[in-house]
Amino acid sequence: MNLKYNTLGEIISGRNAGWYVKLIDDRASSGGIYIYEFKEPDDNEGFDTWLENENDVDGFISESGWKIKWLNKN
Repeated sequence: MNLKYNTLGEIISGRNAGWYVKLIDDRASSGGIYIYEFKEPDDNEGFDTWLENENDVDGFISESGWKIKWLNKN
């Protein structure tokens, strides 16, 4: 999967289909990558997951069955 950081995406299939997701590269501060999941695109409440590297992110996305439509909105 083509990972896009700091870009809002819509989960179009898989777990939480219809929700939104944003990947934040925080390796400089925390050493890893955050995945934020939101019900609404402008919402601040939802779930977050911290993973150590891009391979882990790919595995998380695959395990979740996600297909993500990346949006132009940040």
